[in-house]
Amino acid sequence: MLFVKTIFLASALFAGSIRGTPVASTTYPIPTIITPYNKTSPEYDAGELQNSDFEVHDVLDFGALKDYNNEYALDRDGGGSCSLSNRTFWFFCDTIVADATGAFRGFYSNSVALALDYNHAGWLRDISASSTYGTFSAIPFTEEEESMAKDIFNRYAIWTYTDCVALSDTTAVHFWEVVQFSSGEDIVSRGTTMAVYNLDPDGNELTVTREDQFYYSVEEYAYGSFANVVVDGIAYLYALDVKYSYRQDVHLACAPVSQLTDKSSWKYFDAASGEWSSTQPSPSERNASAAVISNSMPFSSGNIYYSEYHNQYLLVFFNNWIDNMFRVLSAPTPVGPWTTDNKVIFEAPAGKSYNYGAQSTPVYYQTDGQTGGKNLMLAYTYQDFLSKYPKAMKLKFA
Repeated sequence: MLFVKTIFLASALFAGSIRGTPVASTTYPIPTIITPYNKTSPEYDAGELQNSDFEVHDVLDFGALKDYNNEYALDRDGGGSCSLSNRTFWFFCDTIVADATGAFRGFYSNSVALALDYNHAGWLRDISASSTYGTFSAIPFTEEEESMAKDIFNRYAIWTYTDCVALSDTTAVHFWEVVQFSSGEDIVSRGTTMAVYNLDPDGNELTVTREDQFYYSVEEYAYGSFANVVVDGIAYLYALDVKYSYRQDVHLACAPVSQLTDKSSWKYFDAASGEWSSTQPSPSERNASAAVISNSMPFSSGNIYYSEYHNQYLLVFFNNWIDNMFRVLSAPTPVGPWTTDNKVIFEAPAGKSYNYGAQSTPVYYQTDGQTGGKNLMLAYTYQDFLSKYPKAMKLKFA
């Protein structure tokens, strides 16, 4: 059984922690499995957009994204990936665990698994919610959050729908929304937390630390929680204006990856002036002119990355939460200008209900000399009336 070391160092519900004193930290062992990958760095050459029609050659359906050797049945959704030291992790949101008889075994705010084989993108090895590796939430709760974790009607949840930002070969940050359930009320967002991942590749341990309960308040743009891309050592962090634009406006910040956990090093972009500022915006109304994207339809989840094949930066996403269409926007730089034609590249099977949680990544298909971006891994939460689970596909552009 997995031994998990969890430390809670603050219990104030809405107060931020003293900088450098974590509010929660967890260390747990991970499998020794290594899945090599070659994550190419962007090399945009200022040339014209290639393959601009985004015609798709074919799509290969891998089925469920799961551990097929896990004796437990997992019902889970959402999430994003994180590649560190030749390992790619998949973090998921709400996870329900049942045994072979269908009996309920546990409910967790989030879970994590490890990719096994990039040629079979759906194959995972569960690190949590497994008889081999134990059961726990991958992102640690504060004491206050933990005290409510077993009450499904009055609890906190920590969810993500984007990828991590790699700071080095063994360190990354990942932005997660903190929401609260209350009896008789809708789900309420309390803010966004930053989870810091430190991988020990020799000791095969992963440490997850939250320096603060909330890295962003609900009144701020949660940069990096919608999408991110790293170019020449600079992390570009994208945030949705959820409150004033109904998820149509995307705002941008950037920082050197070496200083990403120090918010004083960040710069914030104003598209109207074309200038960067050290002053973080304090939104009190919609400011579409300052956004790098102001779209005709709202975004739910997506990813931004450089496609060597298209010689452009791509944003692949779902429109709003209930959608079956993978769509794409493109730009010559991380700043833009971004197209707004919302080109549909794939319609995902809808199942018996609606889909959500769109994810895409070219990382799986940038090995063996393949051109990054020609092939993508697509993932989304497939939902029917009985269960929900992530599905994986390989999309190949013509």
